[in-house]
Amino acid sequence: MDVFAVPDDEIRTFVVDGLQFSCRILWNDDAPKTAPVVYTHDVFARMHDRGLSISMKDVATLVQVSLPGSGDADDVPADAPPDFFLRALLKVMDEVPLSRVNLVGGSATGPLAYQFAQRYPERVRRLVLVGAVASAAELRRLHADTAPAWLEKETADIGQAEVDAVLRLLVDPTPGSPVAGRDVVRDRLTAMFGRMTRDELTRLARRWRALAALPDTPGGAYEGPVLLFTGEFDVLTPPRACREFAATFSDAAFATIRQADHMAHLERIDEVADLVCRFITDQALEDLPYLASFERFRESRAAGDLSAV
Repeated sequence: MDVFAVPDDEIRTFVVDGLQFSCRILWNDDAPKTAPVVYTHDVFARMHDRGLSISMKDVATLVQVSLPGSGDADDVPADAPPDFFLRALLKVMDEVPLSRVNLVGGSATGPLAYQFAQRYPERVRRLVLVGAVASAAELRRLHADTAPAWLEKETADIGQAEVDAVLRLLVDPTPGSPVAGRDVVRDRLTAMFGRMTRDELTRLARRWRALAALPDTPGGAYEGPVLLFTGEFDVLTPPRACREFAATFSDAAFATIRQADHMAHLERIDEVADLVCRFITDQALEDLPYLASFERFRESRAAGDLSAV
């Protein structure tokens, strides 16, 4: 499993379409301040989920979902249906069980969390999207000339050139960038890719393709509170694109983290955890010292469009 268990953790196993995957639950039954938090892992989650766990333990029950295609979970089949991950997430919610949650998705799993909230709005109390746009199609549009070609292949060979292309999207490549801990994060990511075997790269590419196959136009609508944020120097999901996405919701807050890029959850772990905790417990988000920008979007009653307030 791609999360680290301790004696107080509970590991649950699930099966969807004959494939096994799991989640890690850190229960807070004594004095929770909000609904349980369900966090969908991306490929980099194991680098920082301990920090998130420590921050969340006094706030709410935390459920960290290790989806198929990651850790010890079964592989995602090449012909996985578009709603595969949506049904996997619903399986977790139904079997734990969790009637209503604060749902967190980031980067590749951001569209999954968004689609889930759209399809099952009654199950989502608040939605948190970190470094995310609405769909893989939108991400491809943003990076039409720079998307790593190996992610589209059934098998994957990756050399230093491909690693560098990925890193230029994940970590701000600007010379003299003020991003905190940028070189350390880049080195960790380089080492991670360097240790991966051909089979592991193929597995990763297949998982990302399955996430990218989510339908672009989900049924239903989510009208609850949304927090969407990223690093102020994010290259993969630029603040402009994230802000435009935030403006499509009827009740959204948009923020950028100072001295951070797409890997804000590694570069500024404490600040990211604090922002999420504040949002899910209805605390003020304005004027936080680690935010480079902050806006709220509300639905305009007069014209029916969205405006910043």
